[in-house]
Amino acid sequence: MVLQEVEQLSLPKQDDVAEVVAETLGAVETLARALHVKDARLQPTLDAIVANAAAAHPAACDAGLILLVRGKLVPQATTGRRPQVLDIKQQETGEGPCIEAARQQTVITISDTRDDMRWPEFTAAARACDVRSMLCAPLWIDERCIGALTLYSPQRAAFSRQDERLIELFAVLAALALAEAQRAEQLREAILNRDVIGQAKGILMERYKVGDEAAFSALARTSQALNVKLTAVARHLIRTGEFLSAPMSHHDSGK
Repeated sequence: MVLQEVEQLSLPKQDDVAEVVAETLGAVETLARALHVKDARLQPTLDAIVANAAAAHPAACDAGLILLVRGKLVPQATTGRRPQVLDIKQQETGEGPCIEAARQQTVITISDTRDDMRWPEFTAAARACDVRSMLCAPLWIDERCIGALTLYSPQRAAFSRQDERLIELFAVLAALALAEAQRAEQLREAILNRDVIGQAKGILMERYKVGDEAAFSALARTSQALNVKLTAVARHLIRTGEFLSAPMSHHDSGK
């Protein structure tokens, strides 16, 4: 009889489980729709992630997002001043809960910045910004770390276990949307660069009466000599009609 009573107390009611499942599915649908950005533009996607992350968590007053850029975690988008200040602080010191969440690929919670001693310099800055609690979730896809998403609150112990599960779910959807936006951005940049280089080659081919390979060789040599990107050399030529360095050699002109 006692065992039966304990089991009844420990097992969640079917209606409660159904309600939680329904809420979760509703949250997934809402977040998935919210994170859909036309043409998968990168910055609008970043802005949508932080705005909807803050809106989805009643306890959060702000949200911030940092991305792994060329091996370094760099602040990318925020909803207010608090994340801006604290993300820059972590970037300067190389440590903090957001960086730790990204590096360790785990959710990091700070219940009270007055008591948490893991990052003293950071928590002191957080208190100065009136931040008492934080929730940081890693953003990753295909086993690749791409950054971290963080929620901020002026209240102590503002985030519950349910909030942790929700931000983990949100982080998965955000990482997928972000990865798609990054791929689209890279593709757009590649197409643009190809067009710029093609236009610059056309100028040289017309001016010096040379072929495609000779024109490209002149651009590439200038890029290597000055240690600047090939597209920068091409854009300068298109804009000014001049090389950043010496013009094509006699060999390039085929004479």
